[in-house]
Amino acid sequence: MTRAQTPLRRLVTSDLKQLLDAFTAATPGLGLAVVGNDGEVVHASGDWPAGVPPDATGSSAGSLVLEPRGEPLGRLVSSGSAPAALVDGLGLSMALLLRERLDKHDLARETLERYREINLLYRASETIGASLNPAAVPQLLLDEAERVIPSDAAAFLIGDTPAGAGWERAAQLIDEVLATGRPDIAAWPTADDDMLASALCVPAHAGEKVLGAVILGRSGNRPMFTAGDEKLLLGLASQAGIALERAWLHERETRRLQLEEELAVAHRIQLTLLPSATPVVPGWDFAATYRAARQVGGDFYDFLDHRLAEGRFGLVIADVTGKGVPAALMMAYTRAVLRAESMAGHSVVRVLENTNRLMVQERQSRPFLSALYAEIELDSGRLEFASAGHDAPLWVAAGGRATRLLEAPGVILGAFQRTGLEARSLTLDPGDVVVFYTDGVTEARDVDRQLFGDERLEQAAVAAVAAGGSAESVLESLISAVADFTAGAEQSDDLTIVVARREGG
Repeated sequence: MTRAQTPLRRLVTSDLKQLLDAFTAATPGLGLAVVGNDGEVVHASGDWPAGVPPDATGSSAGSLVLEPRGEPLGRLVSSGSAPAALVDGLGLSMALLLRERLDKHDLARETLERYREINLLYRASETIGASLNPAAVPQLLLDEAERVIPSDAAAFLIGDTPAGAGWERAAQLIDEVLATGRPDIAAWPTADDDMLASALCVPAHAGEKVLGAVILGRSGNRPMFTAGDEKLLLGLASQAGIALERAWLHERETRRLQLEEELAVAHRIQLTLLPSATPVVPGWDFAATYRAARQVGGDFYDFLDHRLAEGRFGLVIADVTGKGVPAALMMAYTRAVLRAESMAGHSVVRVLENTNRLMVQERQSRPFLSALYAEIELDSGRLEFASAGHDAPLWVAAGGRATRLLEAPGVILGAFQRTGLEARSLTLDPGDVVVFYTDGVTEARDVDRQLFGDERLEQAAVAAVAAGGSAESVLESLISAVADFTAGAEQSDDLTIVVARREGG
């Protein structure tokens, strides 16, 4: 309602009526009437003819327009004899009093609107703002909007979601609001009361980011949206934008924590698949370590002691392509297959070939892996191994001489039907050490992205073996060398080392 539309009857209160009555009482023969723009007599005083319209008295002395703010609210009509200056003065006084009434009405209306806004935003904070469900926020906003801004159609568009059926007229309005981040009102001429005649569209912000837009529509039988409607809807949309951003962050954090918990469980499960301790084998000493780049990884090693009665001992080390959960699952599968094949008493080549055959037959976009399988004749010290694309072991003699064993031919497991595997062998003397490892050792990088490399591994291994001590001390020296080199850099790959030492040197 505009100021000019405020009914005169609401403004002519008892004190104004008393003023008119006192004025006519002091002026015998004078009649006064306050008349609205619609011709209604709001108040008559003095000798005004009862029940007579102001334009039909036939004795009107004058008519003074009441326009306290430059817009006519009505007239002060006089009848009878009275000095014109006196009536004009009364009219001026009435205009001043009416202006005061209008100011009070406007203040009350503004106060009511502010209360309405505050109450709306408070209620919205308890409904929209409290929601942590991103799917529920749009409907909560539309429900609150309907309570205070009646409309015939409403939508909450997330991102650049198209407006859809029924909003063709408002498509340009929506695009502009999403592009500029500013609210707007549009109207279209229509002869059909059921067609969209006006629309109010406001952006939903989260900080400086526009997440989407809220649009309300009215048909031709409703009034247009106002600036007050725009302000209220903008306040609701701001609440919804913040709530959406918070809900999305909460959802992502919940998923992150859930994933972390699942990965922690997977990590614990994976560790149970690795040997809980190194085996105790007379005449031999073993040590091993596994460090995943993530909570779970694809490296693994295993000790196979089921042929000890035959004087033989097996070990395996492998590296699944990739990292994370897929690699860990592949690691668990391959470990089970290798164990089963080794228990059949096959040769080192046959164990890997049978493992490859099963992997190829069952492969469905699985990762590949490199693997090395070795068996040791405990009495003679003979070590035989076959490698499916794995890093060649490092042999360090008791005297400190390092030899990188020739890489045995063979391709990674799970990729091809034919592996081309061949066995290699050597005999370890007392005090000799063989270091098996994955490429997470030689490809470890420092803060400058330099590789640890084969040479540093050989130097660290030679120094550790020359110093004497157990397989565990050699392992610790290698781990320290890698850690010192990569200090401050993030571990980029899984790292596994297995050390086998023939005792007696």
